[in-house]
Amino acid sequence: MSEKDKFSSLRSQIDEIDNQIHDLLMKRADVVQSIVKEKGQSSTSLDAGREAEVLRYLIKRHDGILPKSAIVRLWREIFASTLQLENRFSVSVCVPEGDNTYYDLSREHFGMETPISSRQTVMSVLREVTDGAATAVVLPLPQAGEGNPWWLSLAQGEGATNARIIARLPFYQMSNTDGPEAVIVGLGAQEKTGHDRSYIVVESAEPLSRTTLTNLLEKSDLKPVNIQIHTPDPSVWLQLIEVDNYVAPGDERLAKLAELSDQRITHAWTIGGYAVPLTDA
Repeated sequence: MSEKDKFSSLRSQIDEIDNQIHDLLMKRADVVQSIVKEKGQSSTSLDAGREAEVLRYLIKRHDGILPKSAIVRLWREIFASTLQLENRFSVSVCVPEGDNTYYDLSREHFGMETPISSRQTVMSVLREVTDGAATAVVLPLPQAGEGNPWWLSLAQGEGATNARIIARLPFYQMSNTDGPEAVIVGLGAQEKTGHDRSYIVVESAEPLSRTTLTNLLEKSDLKPVNIQIHTPDPSVWLQLIEVDNYVAPGDERLAKLAELSDQRITHAWTIGGYAVPLTDA
């Protein structure tokens, strides 16, 4: 066989593989439509936990020269297209004037098919999901030292709002990059995936040192990763604590935390969390 014939044969193989991939994508879309019909109504929330589990499985089984990052991006587009088949899914993101950082991060995660709107302030974005104008919103990762942190809007007790942190971006992190990070806030609960982190808010009537909080958390079987302390007024201390595990609403460890503190902690509740992102390490 000549070199030209070999090349033609290889191109034919690629064409056949492309046809098979296309056939499977169309079949997948048909199955999604069947699921929607079985439900009887479209979903109004983002299935972030399920998506994380699928991507973890695919990356674990992946082999060959195709970069893992390409697999993640391909399936992110598939997920986004599926969401549009199921419902009118939309995203709102904080885009301060002249800074498209979080918009670009959102577009990369949610794909080209997802409608993404922008607002200039964090609070206006958060209102989009609480008012039902957007299915999910993308907000900067909570940072220590903020004068009026946005997470206070979620720190109103478990029954006060349905908005929760449900995912973290980017879900696939290249080891040689140091880009922006964000969280997704949506309606509904964080999903348990087997490798998760959660955010809990701890309220106290007196200041508690980080050492004291860490000891109380560890005795309650909660492993703290990050502690942020905020004082809205002199009589109330609020601590946002990221813990290395899944914490469900009403988790008994939260009650144990208050008990071990000799009631110095007056209330503790979860405001969501996320499936721990993948890295290429």
